[in-house]
Amino acid sequence: MQWRILGGVATALALACPLAMAQDYPAKPIRIIVPFPPGGTADIVARVVSDKMAQDLGVTLIVENRPGGAGGSVGTMEIARAPADGYTIGIATVGTHGTAPATAPKPLYDPAKDFSYISNVAAMPMLIAAGPSLGSANLAAVIEQAKQKPGRLSFASGGTGGVAHLMGARFEVASGTKLTHIPYRGANPALTDVAGGQVDLIFDALASSQPYLQSGRIHALAVSGDHRLPALPQVPTFAEAGLPTVSTRAWYGFVGPAKMDPKVVDRLYAAVKKALDTPEVKGRLEKLDTEAIGNTPADYRKQVVEELDGWRQLATEQHIVAD
Repeated sequence: MQWRILGGVATALALACPLAMAQDYPAKPIRIIVPFPPGGTADIVARVVSDKMAQDLGVTLIVENRPGGAGGSVGTMEIARAPADGYTIGIATVGTHGTAPATAPKPLYDPAKDFSYISNVAAMPMLIAAGPSLGSANLAAVIEQAKQKPGRLSFASGGTGGVAHLMGARFEVASGTKLTHIPYRGANPALTDVAGGQVDLIFDALASSQPYLQSGRIHALAVSGDHRLPALPQVPTFAEAGLPTVSTRAWYGFVGPAKMDPKVVDRLYAAVKKALDTPEVKGRLEKLDTEAIGNTPADYRKQVVEELDGWRQLATEQHIVAD
């Protein structure tokens, strides 16, 4: 009888502990892993939003950069392997949770199974732009030229298997063209060669392309999103150009390890939403050419899984394998 009583007490305590932890959360600083070097968009978004989240949560949020190659997969593994107590979360991107696992020969993790989803924080438009080798040609003229001479036109991206590479592949499928892909180690060297005329086209995020667009070294042909951008009002969207399936956006969201307490996830989500609703955060994101999102944990998970399925299908059909 005593054993049964003790066993019952132990069971009750085991059930009560997670509830108590969730009610007391957070009780200490929270670590945010950014699987990229300092200074990039993912890093800036994490710091801008976490500063405001800290005020709501009442604890310090510490951003730690964990770059390690493989499209951010190495640092992302650290998020997946962390204790699921809500004190280690991280930044996920369309690369880490979409194109990288879709194109890796042996993915380090499964985005659908190895993470708890908190919220997609912000999204940035992407574009196709042309360098001086194509003169002032618009998108229709570029497509016509590509169809007449398959493989003659080239496009640059920040690396094999990255979102810009796969966006280029989507463009080829949607437009019925064949381009030659030239991968680089990052967007900056790719932009340099397109602006110098060594490569004809580039698929890239708006933020990194902006200095080249503003200086006239490259010109945008189409942008992703549901509407034209205030910064590029003369440039059509991919949908307006008849290529809606190419309209990819770079996004940045918060995730944690799998099996986090739903109440902890909800507390973090509430802090994200509150931060995104402040004029200060909205203004700083707008300066990065990003749009605040703040979708729910369930919607964020659904978004990632659906996108991942699409990237995997594209990578398989186009025989794309990351280096």
